[in-house]
Amino acid sequence: MNNRTRPVIVFAGPSVDLPDIPDGLQAHLSGPASQGDIVEAVRRYGPCVIALIDGFFQGVPAVRHKEILWAMSRGATVFGAASMGALRAAELWTYGMHGRGLIFRWLRRFPLLPDDAVAVLHAPPELGAGSLTEALVDLRQGIKRACRSGAVSAGIAQELLQRAQDLHYTERTFTKIADGLPPQDRADVVAGIRRSGRSQKKQDALNLLKELRARQQHDDWPAPSSAGEFVYTDAFLHDLAESGFPIHTLDVH
Repeated sequence: MNNRTRPVIVFAGPSVDLPDIPDGLQAHLSGPASQGDIVEAVRRYGPCVIALIDGFFQGVPAVRHKEILWAMSRGATVFGAASMGALRAAELWTYGMHGRGLIFRWLRRFPLLPDDAVAVLHAPPELGAGSLTEALVDLRQGIKRACRSGAVSAGIAQELLQRAQDLHYTERTFTKIADGLPPQDRADVVAGIRRSGRSQKKQDALNLLKELRARQQHDDWPAPSSAGEFVYTDAFLHDLAESGFPIHTLDVH
């Protein structure tokens, strides 16, 4: 890795995976982040650059806002996009986290939107943590593009959008949202959405990684956040301890 620039740590999967990483970007690719992972990255690599794209939230505790604030107080530059990263950036951009992409801007503009708009059901980490369902934001984009292209009528598009919104995120698939349609229409509708669809989550993630590649090549990073002194709380330390993080390694004061 180039000694002039700071280490880049990317928490991603399934929005983007290893084959999607842009050529020339030198980064440590981790899987989706969970509670304690960002603190561990800073402890291991120092004042690094963190790209938070994907994160776990079912079955294990999600990345806490407080650990992102801690990382920035230790000189880390934290970017967020696409999925969990877009959520956290929309909530913390005023404190110095750098949000990128359409989904981040959408969440920042409409702060009361449900978190499950970007949620997907993950396979277990042992099987690669791939996506088993579709995010609501991607389903909405795919349905709207299919309607504009004429692959789906306006009436059916509205029905599909409502169905996608009503389903739990663990059940949102192209096939499932078409379940209410007549059998003879179902396959054509699903095929039309698939043809016109592309993942906005993946596009936002790729755009962020390309930006990081350009910044890395020029060693051009945003100035560190000036959000103020970090204040430890019992809840923050308890959460880290519960996730298995060795809190005795922190400079707690």
